[in-house]
Amino acid sequence: MRARDPIVTQPAGKFEEATDRYLDWLQFTSADRFPRDFFFKKGSTAESKWMEQEDIRASEWFFDAASKPVVKSVKRVIHEDDMIEKSEASKPIVIHSRETEADTTGNEQSLERKLDRTLYLVVKGAQGEWMLPQGKVNDEELLHEAARRNLKEMCGGKMSVWMVGNGPVGHSKSGEASTFYIKGHILAGQAKANEELASEFKWITREEVEKTVSAEYWLAVKDMLSTI
Repeated sequence: MRARDPIVTQPAGKFEEATDRYLDWLQFTSADRFPRDFFFKKGSTAESKWMEQEDIRASEWFFDAASKPVVKSVKRVIHEDDMIEKSEASKPIVIHSRETEADTTGNEQSLERKLDRTLYLVVKGAQGEWMLPQGKVNDEELLHEAARRNLKEMCGGKMSVWMVGNGPVGHSKSGEASTFYIKGHILAGQAKANEELASEFKWITREEVEKTVSAEYWLAVKDMLSTI
């Protein structure tokens, strides 16, 4: 079982956002006044940005509007002689979208999709069934050694994978055969399906795994897959 961990944090819900704003406001109102003249050059871009943020924080009030105190703006008139030339460092920070090109195009083979979710590597076997990469264990071979070998044979040797442990995280039975699942995380590289063993591969979320594999297979693996 090969996974790519989330790259970005989960989007904050309305409750989390409101809580963060309230805690930030409490810290702001209870903190000692910031010695602006000591830390910022008069008329600098850094001072101007700080004053804008200070006014935004001071304008917030989380209680009865009638009890809100009058707050005087910290901004002051900046004379032309005090202005400094804006540099590259003064440009606003651009926050990129969580949605990548792979999300837009629906490229399920890309590792650059669903950045806030765990992705699992699934392959399409010789019989046309989708499954996690797997194979047989040879004589005198340990489970984690077999897992590495089968992954390389089925998905190529271009992936750097870290095995979480030498023991399985779960197993399933089908008749007399048992399947043991060894968890690993991809650190670098990409899969390349061996056409003799697997015709396709995908990096997909837990919900997408459920829609891709058979109902019987899903029941065997669902408790091992992360909901994040």
